[in-house]
Amino acid sequence: MISQIHIKNFKSIVDLTLDLGRVNLFIGENGSGKSNILEAVAFANSSVNTELNNSILALKGVRNTNNELFCSAFEDEIQDISLEFIIENYFIGILFRINKDDNSWREIGQNKFLNKLTDFISKNKDFIEFGNTANSELLFTNDALNHQYWNAQIKKNTPLEIGENIKKEFDSFELYHSYRYSAYFTRYMVYSPEASSLRKFEEEGQIKPLGARGEGLFSLIKSMAKDNGSLEQIKEHLDLIDWYEDFVIPKDLMSNEYRISIKDRFINSDLKYLDQRSANEGFLFLLFYIVLFSSKKTPQFFAIDNIEASFNPKLCAKLISTLVELAKKNDKQVLMTTHNPATLDGLNLNDPEQRLFVVERNIDGHTIATRITEKPKLDSPMKLSEMWTKGFLGGLPENF
Repeated sequence: MISQIHIKNFKSIVDLTLDLGRVNLFIGENGSGKSNILEAVAFANSSVNTELNNSILALKGVRNTNNELFCSAFEDEIQDISLEFIIENYFIGILFRINKDDNSWREIGQNKFLNKLTDFISKNKDFIEFGNTANSELLFTNDALNHQYWNAQIKKNTPLEIGENIKKEFDSFELYHSYRYSAYFTRYMVYSPEASSLRKFEEEGQIKPLGARGEGLFSLIKSMAKDNGSLEQIKEHLDLIDWYEDFVIPKDLMSNEYRISIKDRFINSDLKYLDQRSANEGFLFLLFYIVLFSSKKTPQFFAIDNIEASFNPKLCAKLISTLVELAKKNDKQVLMTTHNPATLDGLNLNDPEQRLFVVERNIDGHTIATRITEKPKLDSPMKLSEMWTKGFLGGLPENF
């Protein structure tokens, strides 16, 4: 997991260090910089092995703006953006500067860690190919990525000695971990699902398997149905919706049909199932999150902006505790924002893997974040939700 991020000069963030757990929840007033924290990570990993531009950032879930507005605007001159990460004692550092000639981004310093795999492939390009070519010896793969580029194989006509040297070099500790952590880091997304996207099962995003707005959910559910037990893991958590009884993927779907059949336990069993077009938003959002946290094909590290959208307050609390359970079971790490106090009641602050941060703007307007490590000591016991609304945690407007 990523244990620490350090962000400098990104939007409202001038200098911010966060020590992360597995599940990280950010609260604070509107415009405090919560979403900026999520987007800073996407900004950094979008540059790896690709050109950084607004189109790429939008696919990652970053709000589009003029390039210079990604930089902090507290000084007279535009500042370089610095982003640093620690992944299991490995350090990744990236520095960005705006090119004044064409207002584009220029990487002026990237830690060599992320370049090791690219350099290795380039050096051995005459002997390595990608895809599922027959009679080639598999060098490395990553099933979670589900993309041909990551199925690297040694070409069948490669001289034996060269092939053995390539395998030996790749198996070295540094190179293997460069590959492993690059995949972990670069697949990060900021998810902000929308009901309209979740209802249109036929639409898929450019980034697979799930787009930032929820595109591709049906295809992912279909692929999980082929894995023993994967679909059952989803179904067992959907009973958080009281009326839900079951859902199935119809076997008689036409090639141009994209739907699931959802059973409402209160409706006469002789009547037809609902589908995603008629299901309520709360069910669709819950389905999305359970699939996101359960699938082996979704990123291991990702963010969710406004996790509470479309949920009843009591369901918010139960949802968080459920997602914590799934994150641990399926080795996921997540950054989340919320404006619903009830969401906090699903956290257990005694568990170091669950962390709560209060995000605020200081007297100079800079985004700061304070970790709440335990409940404040009060005369009478309160839930975290009450503590927040009564002002004991901070993160509330003070101008009215």
